[in-house]
Amino acid sequence: MIDTTPAPLDTTLGKCAIALQPPSQQQREVIEALREAYGLEGSLIERLGAFDTISRDDVYAHYRRGFGDQLARELTDYSWQPEIHRVRATDRALTVPDSVGVLELKSDRALVGWIPPTTFRRQWGAPRCLIDRLVREDGRWIIQGRER
Repeated sequence: MIDTTPAPLDTTLGKCAIALQPPSQQQREVIEALREAYGLEGSLIERLGAFDTISRDDVYAHYRRGFGDQLARELTDYSWQPEIHRVRATDRALTVPDSVGVLELKSDRALVGWIPPTTFRRQWGAPRCLIDRLVREDGRWIIQGRER
């Protein structure tokens, strides 16, 4: 007889199955920080007009609001176009996730799993589940890196 029971959720989504559970109040703060960080690229593009220029330092400072130093530098390198002093408005590197869950939460660090939208996964070859490390820096949560 063939077993027709659906596979358990975590075999389909892995650690990101946590993203389908309702968060606690403490977890909401971390989830909102992650969403805000991933929205920084879009807010920068929306804030600047099509022909507005911006300095590299200003782009970096913008990304530092939600990302650690190294990630902010990488995002700046990708977004800022030095020859025209503008930000790239196409092929966005970031997406704001809908499905987010906290895997681990300590007073100064957290592991957060999220499910990227299908279009983002296809564009960037991203896996179905991403796990980010967040740390507290100057009283706010920032994304420090990604788990492999």
